[in-house]
Amino acid sequence: MKKLLLLAILIPLLLVSCRSAKDLQGSGVPSWTSASGGRANQVFFFGEGTGLDPYHTLFKNLEESIGFDLDSGYLTELVERGRIDDLGLVITNRYRKGDEIFLQARASEEAIDRLRTELSRQRQARVERIETLLREANLAYKANNDTTTIARYLEAAAVASSGPVGEKDYETEVLVAEAIRYIEPLQLVLTRSESSYVRTIVTLRRRTRLLAPRVLHAPISATFEAYNALGALYEDTLFFNSHETGQLHFSPLNAAMKNEGIITFALNLEIPPLPAALALQVEEAVKKVSIEFPYVLSSALGSEIGLSLEEYSINGGRLPTAHAKTAFSESSKRDEIPLVELTLERAGEDELDDLVRQIPKNIRYTVIGSVGVLSFDKALDDEIAVVSGSFILYDSVRAEILYHSQDIEAVGWGATQEEAEAIGFERFGSIAEYLLRTVLMELR
Repeated sequence: MKKLLLLAILIPLLLVSCRSAKDLQGSGVPSWTSASGGRANQVFFFGEGTGLDPYHTLFKNLEESIGFDLDSGYLTELVERGRIDDLGLVITNRYRKGDEIFLQARASEEAIDRLRTELSRQRQARVERIETLLREANLAYKANNDTTTIARYLEAAAVASSGPVGEKDYETEVLVAEAIRYIEPLQLVLTRSESSYVRTIVTLRRRTRLLAPRVLHAPISATFEAYNALGALYEDTLFFNSHETGQLHFSPLNAAMKNEGIITFALNLEIPPLPAALALQVEEAVKKVSIEFPYVLSSALGSEIGLSLEEYSINGGRLPTAHAKTAFSESSKRDEIPLVELTLERAGEDELDDLVRQIPKNIRYTVIGSVGVLSFDKALDDEIAVVSGSFILYDSVRAEILYHSQDIEAVGWGATQEEAEAIGFERFGSIAEYLLRTVLMELR
């Protein structure tokens, strides 16, 4: 009985040993690791190494067979799932010898051929698109439209970065370098500048050995600091184009720009999606095409402006406070608008006639306005005050109103109604001064 039991154990072991010996070569690895043939309509790929190396080796062999670099997502799928569904590829054999790992994968020959054909078609489409863009770039350069030339080279580089192109001259790095070669000769020039009026003519030129032609249809930006309606400083950027004349006649379009500052004119090129390092090279080259224009705005009216601004309660009674007037005056000092505060008695049915008769003879321009509380409300722990008012800019010499603000509403909030009311009046004063500055810019 014991002999039968012993035979029952030994026979399977002998069978396994024979099978393993048949599959192993003299080197002690399976015979399939060096097999080059395959079944009909199937292709085999092999990989060996330690860690993940066998997967990378197998994947590299797959790429060499197809003739193209493949999406890295395929490699991830191979490592994580042991297969690539799009290619009908599956790892069929694995063998470990110490730290060495051997892999065999089987793929559909039809799927491999189909992918190879599609990748070839895509490469040809990229090459044709790049050639079209470079022809357009050449024509644009001859027409002094350098920025279009640069844009076409960058677009061609973006196309090249999306996949293989097969030609060195069409590689992404080469096309970006060529685009930068066209950027480097560009120079912004200012002429006929009037800093007190913030006016200048901006020209983008192509610097060459003999000539410096104007660059037409160039996108140019102008960046400067300005104040918003509540007096907060911010950076504003305006965008222009040199059009067919190759020049930009700049005059201030933002009445809230600082009274004294610097305008930076710069080439405004849009950079398409490119590898980060190459995009940075383009950005650095573009940054060099800029010029600064310092300015100091002169007074538009050349004399002091009178200011009469009264505050009223929710019941219509005049208040002794001067929150709006103070905010208006502080903003005007910042903008270097000379003001003189006036006390004008407000009485009679024809109030405006009564007010203008009280304006001193040496004051030509006067701001006359009023603001009152419309309503109070409450939100959580804050009191809210809504105020409304308007102002005019009056010219005593011409005896006419140069500007009427219409109604201006502002909202204030605080722990008490008085605090909310004060903040509302202050906001009204800041907004009113902002509008006055807009008027003065137009009168300049």
